[in-house]
Amino acid sequence: MNAIPIALLTLAVGAAFPAHATPSTPSGAISVAQVVELLQRAPKDNAARNAAMAYLAGVGETTGLLVAEAGRRAGVTLTCARPLGISSAAALAALSSVDQGRRDKTAATPILVDDMLSRAGCR
Repeated sequence: MNAIPIALLTLAVGAAFPAHATPSTPSGAISVAQVVELLQRAPKDNAARNAAMAYLAGVGETTGLLVAEAGRRAGVTLTCARPLGISSAAALAALSSVDQGRRDKTAATPILVDDMLSRAGCR
């Protein structure tokens, strides 16, 4: 058998299985450990950067939508002194407060939403 097809098959099988995947929380939520790992890998890894930016964009856009919809649908008045926003640096800062031993068991999204609302001065 030709060595090139064997090498290609080996590469394809190896690429299909990640060497190490950071776990989600026991309930299946995206964990602090997952987000921190993505954000730390993002500067040198395009796939990690794309995943991190998609996640952060989703959290940011959804938070903004929920703030707007709360007023429209539920009559809840939530005003913010500054625009809602999130960045990699802000996310890492917010998630760094979680104890290292609990990062794989703690959901990242509620922490980031709370941080966004706090930084924007929402009441």
